[in-house]
Order: sequence, then structure tokens, then C-alpha cells
Amino acid sequence: MALPEIGKRVHLSSTPKTGRTTFCLQQAREHISAGRRVIWGSEEMPDNVRFSQIFSELDISAASRFHAMNTGGEFSRALKEISRASELLPGVSLVVIDDWAPVQGRPPKGRISAVKRLNEEIDDDCILLLTSSAYSDASGAEELKAKASKQLESLGFTTWFIKREHDDSRRTLSSSDIQYQLQLEESGFKTV
Repeated sequence: MALPEIGKRVHLSSTPKTGRTTFCLQQAREHISAGRRVIWGSEEMPDNVRFSQIFSELDISAASRFHAMNTGGEFSRALKEISRASELLPGVSLVVIDDWAPVQGRPPKGRISAVKRLNEEIDDDCILLLTSSAYSDASGAEELKAKASKQLESLGFTTWFIKREHDDSRRTLSSSDIQYQLQLEESGFKTV
């Protein structure tokens, strides 16, 4: 069963080892299966084993439509290159910036500015999917909070969370008003 549609500008946040990178890889697989291109920006490539599990059903030639770019070093420059690549490559329908914000502390203003520029520069029909580590809400008003959620929401992003509420493979994908139950399997998530 296909993953739920979550929008064009998405900020996906979760605690570590919950499956946000898996979710994004699965989104990438769906786009590539449909003959489109994906640009994946991150400081590190996803785990090789997980990548192979999720992309195992694709023809090897489809791998040429997955474009990995390193966001390490100067983040704003890396996002500028991702923006250029999205203009030059035909059929880019998904741009993923995995772990756009540092795990500890607030995202530097320069990172938020770079995301804003990327958001403005890429085609409106292209999905822009950012991921970050969630953190506990010290006030107790909410269970989890996403980094820079107010700034990103002002740019048109919807904040989604993946939560692991049980000690098994069940997960909950939720935004402020929608919730989906997911099951994490070797080939990715399935809705239940």
C-alpha cells in the first residue's frame, strides 16, 4: 500500500531511529519508479543496507535518477548547488534535505535562510522534504517539537512527526490534524 501524501513543502521530524530517513528513501523510490528524478542532500549517505532493501525492486538503470549531494561544509552553498541541479536536471520531482538542522541546539540563522532560498528557487511542483531530529517539549504542552517549526511554517512547510509509541515496528505519522498508523518492514513503511 502506498504511503500517504503529505504535501509539497514538508518538515518531517522524529526522535533518532524512528524511521524518518527510511520514510524519505521510500518517497524517493516512489518518484523514481514513476520515471522522475530525486535529489538527496545530506552530510552522510543513508545506510547502505537500508538503501538496498528499499531500492531492491528497482531496475539498476533507475539508480541514475537518484542524485546524492553532500550538504557538509558550507550549508548555504550546498543548497545553492542543489537548487541549480534541480533546474538543470530534467524531471526532478523530489528534493530531500536529510538532517537539515544540527541534532543539538537551534539551527543557525544561515541554515534557515538557505532553506528559505531553496524553497523560493525550486519549482513549485517539486516536493521539498526536510528532516530533522525532534526534541522533547520542556513545557509539557506537546510531546515532541520540531526545530524551527514556526519559521518553516511561515515559509509554507507543514510539520509532520514520526513517533514510536511501542517497542515494535509500529509508528504513527502525524501532523497537527491528521494521523496515520504505519508498520515498518524491511522494504519500508506500510499503512495499517
